[in-house]
Amino acid sequence: MSYPGKKYLFLLYFFRKGVSFLLEVRLFQERGLVYKVLSLAFHTPSDSGAVDELVKLLPLLRSVQELRLDAGTLELFTGSWIEALSIPREGLLVEYTRLFVNDCPHLACPPYETYWRDGERTIYGSGYSSLLEIYRTAGLEPSPIARQPIEHVALELELMHYLVLRSLEDESFLCLQERLFKDHISVWAEPYASCLESHALLENYRASARLLREVAELEEMFFATRNFCR
Repeated sequence: MSYPGKKYLFLLYFFRKGVSFLLEVRLFQERGLVYKVLSLAFHTPSDSGAVDELVKLLPLLRSVQELRLDAGTLELFTGSWIEALSIPREGLLVEYTRLFVNDCPHLACPPYETYWRDGERTIYGSGYSSLLEIYRTAGLEPSPIARQPIEHVALELELMHYLVLRSLEDESFLCLQERLFKDHISVWAEPYASCLESHALLENYRASARLLREVAELEEMFFATRNFCR
């Protein structure tokens, strides 16, 4: 896997904490990988670039060890997505539309933080200003022509991927990833995963929900043992 280089500040941080540097770097790499593939799984199958990247990254999941994900969860996710992407994608696109875009009478599992935080079928809810502040502190700015708001589940997972790998270069990104998880992703990950697992008709989306739930549980423990924002 190819990841950003490590700068002195990151190394010094973990030396100060008494953490094995090489194991921690490996853990961060695996966390970044898993957040990336989950983000891609929740992108539209009509995005050929996202699909191509997902196909390329799926085999790498079998080498994940430090993150302590259940092997069965990883195999189900990997196998179901490889199968789903190896056949014509019309059925996959129909299911994506039903789960993420439009369904009658309404979406069962809206892929937006506001719904799970505020219980409202809208966007730009009470958590939006905090999420936008994390983006801007990270040196990012949402595109004015983006097809989805930054609170879409795929984009929050993509942001976490970015923050995790950036923290291998700059320790200031450690607190940002903690804030993103605790203040945002942890709000919706478990209820959204449960809803998606119950309503998805295709195995690959049920497997995505299962992996998301397990990642969220492991991340709760990860941040409970590290106080990056102190």
